[in-house]
Amino acid sequence: MTRIIAFTLYAFFSLSLSTGLVLAKEVYNVVIIETLPVPIVTESRIAFEKELARIMPNHDINVTAYDAEGSELRAKAILADLAKEPTPDLMVSVATLATRALNASSEFLEVPKLFMAVSSPVEEGIVPVIGASSDRNITGESHVLDAKVKLDMLEGVLRASDQNKPLTIGLIHSMYPSSSNLVNQLLALNGNYKQINLVAVSTPYLEGDEGLVAMTDNIVEKLQQNEDKLDGYWLSSGPLAEANGLVAKVKEKTGLFPLFAESISSVKEGALIGVVSEPVSIGKSAARKAKLILENSSAKDMPVGKMDTYTVAVNVSTAIKLQLPIPSNYLKLAKKHVYQ
Repeated sequence: MTRIIAFTLYAFFSLSLSTGLVLAKEVYNVVIIETLPVPIVTESRIAFEKELARIMPNHDINVTAYDAEGSELRAKAILADLAKEPTPDLMVSVATLATRALNASSEFLEVPKLFMAVSSPVEEGIVPVIGASSDRNITGESHVLDAKVKLDMLEGVLRASDQNKPLTIGLIHSMYPSSSNLVNQLLALNGNYKQINLVAVSTPYLEGDEGLVAMTDNIVEKLQQNEDKLDGYWLSSGPLAEANGLVAKVKEKTGLFPLFAESISSVKEGALIGVVSEPVSIGKSAARKAKLILENSSAKDMPVGKMDTYTVAVNVSTAIKLQLPIPSNYLKLAKKHVYQ
């Protein structure tokens, strides 16, 4: 009997090879909802899809992506439509507004959910603290460093200079949730640094591409009005950090440079220093979590954490112009991301 079974299996696989017959792969259906199509969102999603396909080669991953166009209401409408469709195996949200809508939805409590590119999951009410699990079947990672770490880094640069008084730095941001949360975290630590004086410079959050242009113009105008009171500005994570030409426009109109930025592109354009999780790292890390979930790990049991991969970038030309020497250990950390 054993020989008959072995021969049958051999004959089956031989037939498969000779006829081109391929065993069907298991199919997983993944839905992705993007908050808005800015680089960090789009690039993170693309990296996620590529990495998930790479690390799960024996499965067919069907991905359907939706664009909420920068609107939480639009994200909710997408979810309402999806509730009428067959249930996916995994739902993924990218950036804050899409994640807020997905986390609040009562239609998908039994569906495992994963977020990425959300800076403040605690303030968004996803979990009470970093390291905790959510009871709404959602997990993910914050992609930004703690406010204290970022302030410590900037203070390290300023301490190496001959500044006799603290630099007044405008925290430019829109009222987009993650941007406001990050700025509030920085302001809460303002009195702890002798070399730094932080002031908020905000603009209302406006949806869509036209909104991004309008927000950029509003911020440039506000900086013009306050340029004699500021020594530079801080470009926090959020839609404004993704705006094309913002750094160049501010420099042209005011002569001010960003002293800290949470995007590599801004450092290339002239920001003194920046620390960020790059989109490829965000997407790959999320894909690894998605693989665990699809292989039957529970999102409820996966703590919400922080990214552990960050890129440091410095602009030496800006450092020279502002007479702010970059410490050698920062240059070593930056490696291939030293710009001029």
